Amino acid sequence: MSHPNLFKRLLAALYDSFLILATTFIATALTLPFTKGVVAAQNNIYMSLYLFIVIYVFYGWFWTHGGQTLGMRVWKQRLIGLDGQPVNWRQSFIRVITGLPAWCLFLIGLILWIKPDIAKSLTNIPAWLFAVSGMIWVLLDNRNNNWRDKLSRTHIIITN
Repeated sequence: MSHPNLFKRLLAALYDSFLILATTFIATALTLPFTKGVVAAQNNIYMSLYLFIVIYVFYGWFWTHGGQTLGMRVWKQRLIGLDGQPVNWRQSFIRVITGLPAWCLFLIGLILWIKPDIAKSLTNIPAWLFAVSGMIWVLLDNRNNNWRDKLSRTHIIITN
C-alpha cells in the first residue's frame, strides 16, 4: 500500500476547502429565516456548534461512504481503518475534532505569512513554523500519517 505525501494531501484538502466553504455558506443561509436575517451574533455558541455539525456530517458521510471526499477522489486517495475496513462515524468524529488544531495552526501561519506586519506585532515566531507545526507528523512518519490518523486509527492510501 502506498501513501500520499504531504503535498498531495494538502491539494486534496484545498479542493475540499472550497466545498466546505460552499456548504457552510448554504448551511448559514438556511438559518437566516429563523434569525431574522442576522447571520450570527457575537459569541454565538449555537451557530458555531451548528457549523461544526455540518462540517462533521460532510466529512463523516464521505469517509463512511467510500472513504473519499471529492478532493480525495480527484487526487486518488482513500481513507481506511488500520485494519483495512471502511471508516466508521466514531473514527470520522475523532479525525474531525483532532484535525481542528492542526488546521488552525496552518491557517494562522498562512495569515501571518501573508500579513507580516501582524506577525511582527503579535509574536517573534516565524509564520512558517505555525504552518508546518500542524502538519509536521506527516513529514516525520514513514507512512505519511499525522497524529489524527494515529488517534482515529485510520490512514490514507493511494488508489488506482
